[in-house]
Amino acid sequence: MGGGKDLLAFAQRHYRRNRTIVSRDIRPILEDAAKLCGTKLKLHRFPSGRDFGTWIIPPRWDVREAWLKGPNGELIASYDDHPLFLAPYSTPFHGKLSLENLKKHVQSHATQKDAYFYEHRLAYDFRRRLKEWIITLPQNVVDRLKPGQYEVKIDLEIEPGEMLVGELALPGTSNRDIVLLCNYCHPGQVNDSFSGVLAMLEVFRRLKRLPKRRYNYRLFLMPETIGSCALLAKNPTMIKRAAAAIFSEFVGWGERWEISVSDRPGTLAWLLAKEAAAHDENLKVVDLFAGWGNDEYVFDYAGVSAMAVQKFDSPEYHSSNDAPERLQSSEILRAADIIYRMCEVAEADRVLARRHPVPVYLTRYDLYLDAVHERDAFKKRRSVLYGIDGKQSLLEIAAKAGLDFDFVRRFADQLLKHKLVRPAAAGQRR
Repeated sequence: MGGGKDLLAFAQRHYRRNRTIVSRDIRPILEDAAKLCGTKLKLHRFPSGRDFGTWIIPPRWDVREAWLKGPNGELIASYDDHPLFLAPYSTPFHGKLSLENLKKHVQSHATQKDAYFYEHRLAYDFRRRLKEWIITLPQNVVDRLKPGQYEVKIDLEIEPGEMLVGELALPGTSNRDIVLLCNYCHPGQVNDSFSGVLAMLEVFRRLKRLPKRRYNYRLFLMPETIGSCALLAKNPTMIKRAAAAIFSEFVGWGERWEISVSDRPGTLAWLLAKEAAAHDENLKVVDLFAGWGNDEYVFDYAGVSAMAVQKFDSPEYHSSNDAPERLQSSEILRAADIIYRMCEVAEADRVLARRHPVPVYLTRYDLYLDAVHERDAFKKRRSVLYGIDGKQSLLEIAAKAGLDFDFVRRFADQLLKHKLVRPAAAGQRR
């Protein structure tokens, strides 16, 4: 399928699965992702009960059935209606409650009155996990509930399992990695988390078609935060190998594009983000902590320069209105364009050195632009000439001068063609 149709079909196949921290539904998603990319899947396994960097892996949690019946025995809502009906990592329960007591266990979305709400706190709060139960209902359903006795049944499979982190990898010629991050969690939702999976799968497929790569590319699909914490705690060498980490979600629709990036000037992620904004005026670069906040935080905390490519705002956030029919394949492909171009720039980046200790006589090589009549272009070329010093890379020159990398690369290629500059060994950066 072209035009992102196969990506949308992937979302349709899997969005209603029990996409929580540990579930029997996760492996089929990861296997399908590898199949979509035509590559081998590597599974990183984290057993329930194990401690990875203070993060305890919970047991497997799967739903047999969950429903709410009214005073007359009528079915009001169920897990079959929508997976957000039951908060992940609720504890089992079966009994009858008054309306007053029922409402102590019911939550609704603050603004999406016709939607179920995603209550994630039981899954991610170690103190509350499997110690209470919460169901969610659209507010307009809650408003119609009458006094009486309500029956709730929550029948679950809870047993030791494994949290799975899927890895798809592409080899390069160096010992440095560019890490691509996305989350498979957030059941019954697509823009939140799952749209980032779709974008990253498309990026991976494009990178796979390159005849050769300098960087190694490692795409990780995992549950939010706990997945990356466990992964890095168990595999600290990944931190040393990583040149940059790029996370993505909320790219299915939204009002504006933002890149939230680590405040580490000169690092690869920072340079790529700054150049992306210079290349596309519709991209805004903001502080790392101004974004939605997910696994990019974890990698940045560990010392890897990191960023997130996302859209804002999404009123459907954490609701069942975050649905596949709202996904825009053009936006997902736009996210893939942004991220893939960053990878292209990283691949093309290099350090050049001067061949002569004095400024080049540009008119001799038809490279001169008039300082009066073509002042802007003259200043851009001057920035490149002065930036080439055997230490700064082309990307560093572009970011420092606020120039499009393509402009810097084209002018550098002209200088190389005339043997006015030469390649120099690039130092490693993070």
